[in-house]
Amino acid sequence: MKFGRFESAGLKPLGSGDQKNVFVDPGNEKRVVSEIKKEAEKDTPRQLKGRYYLTKIAHLLLPENIPDIYQAGESHEGGQNVYAERISHAEGHALIQKARQEGGDEAAALKISVKELGRGAWDLDLELERIGLGFNVDDKNIANYTKNEKGSVYYLETFKPWRVDDFDKNELKVLFEEEDMRDAIDGLSDQETKEKCLKYLERILELMTEEEKELRERREASLQECGPYVEELEGILAPLLTAESLTLLHSIETEEEAMASLERTFARKARVPILKKLQFLEEKTTNVTDEQCADLRQKYKILDRAIGTVNGGKVDHTR
Repeated sequence: MKFGRFESAGLKPLGSGDQKNVFVDPGNEKRVVSEIKKEAEKDTPRQLKGRYYLTKIAHLLLPENIPDIYQAGESHEGGQNVYAERISHAEGHALIQKARQEGGDEAAALKISVKELGRGAWDLDLELERIGLGFNVDDKNIANYTKNEKGSVYYLETFKPWRVDDFDKNELKVLFEEEDMRDAIDGLSDQETKEKCLKYLERILELMTEEEKELRERREASLQECGPYVEELEGILAPLLTAESLTLLHSIETEEEAMASLERTFARKARVPILKKLQFLEEKTTNVTDEQCADLRQKYKILDRAIGTVNGGKVDHTR
């Protein structure tokens, strides 16, 4: 199936959200085109392909609840579009989209939509959880659901396969449960459909492996030799950690003494850039050892404790 280049200029959206606008495909009124907004966070090319395959699997597992997806692609200019099956909108869903486009109050439309969907959205969420897509679902946005004229409830969003981990920017967080998905696929009665799903799943895993490899290679290429940064930190810390300096800082016991001490003011101001440099050393340099980082962290803690925390008019040096 071939798709021409999509141009949204002059077209009225069928629906709108924070991340995208949805249009009827000018080439086929049975399809919709989701155009990712310029200001929205874009998928990487591999994520976009993975989104296509993951949504394909979801549709094959729940054909009466997930619209089919036909293509997910990126233009030379960096725009991203997703072509999918067009689902007729229930009254409440249509009213929500109208309110959003006209800047009106969505409250009344939301009430109508909730009543129309009944338990349908909740039951669909349970099914999505069963097939491994539970935490991929934005169930707080009722506009992601609609009910067609046959009474089937649909979830209209596509499914992102992974994202960068919140805590470790060098790792990826998978947004589906592979084991649950394999169990759901194994439960399919049609062998051809089962084989398609498994092929799509393997492709997602391949894309994710490639993405992880590129992420690590990019990080390694950006790392800098640690030597100069270790020396710089040692040089900043050394005069602050002399026996004389530490004794003086520990001798400060009251808030009044702390406010009057130039030595403590200097050490306190130095504390923030020292911590930032230590974090840079740990995250942005290569061949730095755990022992070096632990030693510098310990020296920072010694300084931090000597500076102390003012609490109730007293300086606490125990934390």
